[in-house]
Amino acid sequence: MTPMRTNTARLQAPVTEQVRFQKGSVLVEFALILPLFLLLLFGVVSFSIALYDKTVLTMATREGARAGAKFVANRTSAIMVSNATAAALQACQNNLISFGTNNAPTLTCTVHDNILTVTANLNYTGVFIVSDFLISAQSSMRLE
Repeated sequence: MTPMRTNTARLQAPVTEQVRFQKGSVLVEFALILPLFLLLLFGVVSFSIALYDKTVLTMATREGARAGAKFVANRTSAIMVSNATAAALQACQNNLISFGTNNAPTLTCTVHDNILTVTANLNYTGVFIVSDFLISAQSSMRLE
């Protein structure tokens, strides 16, 4: 036979009317905080992806400028510009992240005083908060 504990009933808090009215307060607080938390979360994600796209554009313009500035026998400005554009587009093709439909950057390559300049612009479309703004990067290299 198991002895009965007489002190367990005293450990439980008495149920009063005040306790019964506070049972739903946590749910109400959660309902008020959840939209703010989700807004903050989506803002951080969108801003992080925008920074990532900025880094991809910077690396793509460097790669394009390097490809166009390399020495090739009998090169012309048109050949340098086409090499730079092709290399920059190749670098951007699989690395850019966008929530919109068009994630192709516009590239501009110029040659002036033995310096090749590659400029890339991207119209970033994010989620809800951070949306529709221009990201740009530019790199210049001296021709070899």
